[in-house]
Amino acid sequence: TKLSAMLRHFGLDNDSLSRQQLMNIFTYGKVLGWSNQRSLDALKAGKTPGPEMSLSKMGLTRQMQATCDFVSDVLEARLVADTGEWGTFSWAGFVLGQPAMRIAGGSDEVMRNIVGERVLGLPKEPGIDTTSPFKELKVGTQRNG
Repeated sequence: TKLSAMLRHFGLDNDSLSRQQLMNIFTYGKVLGWSNQRSLDALKAGKTPGPEMSLSKMGLTRQMQATCDFVSDVLEARLVADTGEWGTFSWAGFVLGQPAMRIAGGSDEVMRNIVGERVLGLPKEPGIDTTSPFKELKVGTQRNG
């Protein structure tokens, strides 16, 4: 993979912490792949997937964050300084764009609510009053009168 090639290129392939980080990313990716396949199989069979989609989305963002942490640890300052060295520049955009993935496709917070309510049977999060007209809603920033 590109990550293992990067590890070798920068001479960290014998570093136990870096190797452990890489194996965690790889293992997590395999588990996510199996979970995604389970969802696809359910869709192909005409069934509605269970919580796998929400769990996979949250897992993907965690794996991407772990990848960003790994890349940042390996590249250090080379991550932000375009040295022209192999394996450096292409990761800057990935690391900078990763926080947006926590929002794309439904925020991690929304996904947690879905899992909490539909899988764990927790009560629904308190929401706004949908039966009252907007102008009658009590909001702390409204003027009295």
